[in-house]
Amino acid sequence: MTNIHYVTFGVWLAFFSASLSATVDSDLSANSSRSVEQSYWQRLDEIRSERTYPADAARGTFKGSHQVDGFDYNFHYAVHVPDSYDPAQKMDLHIYLHGGVGISSNRISNRKMNRLKRFRVDDAISVYPSAWSSAKWWYESQSKNIVKIIQTIKRSYNVDENRVFIHGLSDGAGGVYYFASHLPTPFAGFIAFVGSPHVLRPKHNVFGTTFAGNFINKPIFAVNTTDDHLFPAKSVERLFEAVNSGGGNVSFYEMPGDHFGMPWLSPLKEDLATFVAGNTRNPYPDTLFWQIDDGGEFDRIHWLVVHGTQGGDTESAVVAEKKGNAVYVSSKNVEAVTLLISSDHFDIDENIQVWSNRELVFDQKISPDVRVLEKWFELDQDTSMLFAHEIHVELL
Repeated sequence: MTNIHYVTFGVWLAFFSASLSATVDSDLSANSSRSVEQSYWQRLDEIRSERTYPADAARGTFKGSHQVDGFDYNFHYAVHVPDSYDPAQKMDLHIYLHGGVGISSNRISNRKMNRLKRFRVDDAISVYPSAWSSAKWWYESQSKNIVKIIQTIKRSYNVDENRVFIHGLSDGAGGVYYFASHLPTPFAGFIAFVGSPHVLRPKHNVFGTTFAGNFINKPIFAVNTTDDHLFPAKSVERLFEAVNSGGGNVSFYEMPGDHFGMPWLSPLKEDLATFVAGNTRNPYPDTLFWQIDDGGEFDRIHWLVVHGTQGGDTESAVVAEKKGNAVYVSSKNVEAVTLLISSDHFDIDENIQVWSNRELVFDQKISPDVRVLEKWFELDQDTSMLFAHEIHVELL
C-alpha cells in the first residue's frame, strides 16, 4: 500500500538484545592540548555573546530570494515581522509551507500566502517559502532551502532557536512530515493540515527514505478531515496510532469537512495555540531514535550521527539514551556512530561512558576542542546547541 515504514521505537527495542563488540576511534581525545581547550572556552563565550541584531531590521511583510548549493535556480520567500519585534528580545519563528506544488512558477502566489495567513501565529516571525514542480517540498533542493532560510533569518533577527515551528497545508503538510522524518533537529514542533506522510513515496521522487519511526522524536499536530478525497482522516489514523504506541507524540484531529474548505480551523485555534505554547525544543534530548537508509543522506539528529548501514533501509536504526554521564547505544545493522558531546549536556570534568549493545566501549574524560565547536556551529548556526567533542564508536 505504501513505502512509508511503520517501524517505531518500541518495536526496535525488541531487536536490541545482541551483545555486539565495538571499538572507539576518537582523534579528538583527552590528549588535546591545553591551548585548544582554553580556546574552546573563549570561543564558546564569544559565540554566545557576540551576536547582535540591528535595531532597524525590516518590519512588516517583505520578500527575499537566494540560491542553494547544487541548484541553479532562485528560491523565493516572503517574510512577515511584527511591528512589536524588539531585537533585545527573542521571538518565535514559524515557517509555512503551501500546497499545490505541481505548478511551474517558483514564486508563492498571494492566494496561497493568504490561505496560510489564516492560521498564522501572532507575535512571531513568519516565513512563506515557495515550492513548485521542479522543487517540491520533499526534494533535495528544499531540504537545503528551508535550512538556509532559517539561518538567514537568524542572522538578522533575534530568533528563539528553540521555538522554531514548521506548518504545512495539503502538499505543504507532506513537506512537514518530510522534515519530521529527515531533518527534525532545528524544530520544536510540526503542524500538518489536511496532508499525509503517504505522499512521501519513491514514485514521487522523494529524496531519501521516509521512516515514520523518526516521527517519535518531536511533537506533531495533525488535522485531517472525514470527506477529504485526497488524504482522508482514515488513511492516516493507523500510522499515527503506530507512532504513538511506539513513544511518539502525535496530536491527531479528525474533523468534518473536505480537502479545500477550512471549517475545522476556528474550533481548533485554541488547541493549536496550546500546542505551540507547550512545545519548546530541547537542544539536547536525552533519548534519540534514528532510522536511515543505505544512502545516508540524513545521518544526523541532534547529538547523534549514524555512519553506514548493513542490510537495507528497513532494518537499520539506532537508539541512543543518555543517563547521567553515560550513553547507551543500541543498534541494528549500523556500522558506526558519532556522539556529539556538549559541555551543556555532560559533566566534562568527569569520565564519560559509552555502552554499545551492552558492552562498555568508552570510559574516560574528554577535552573540549575548539575545532569541534567551530565545525558544528558553522553547520548549524545554532547558539543554543554547541558541541565540545566527538566520540566515534565503530560497531562490528
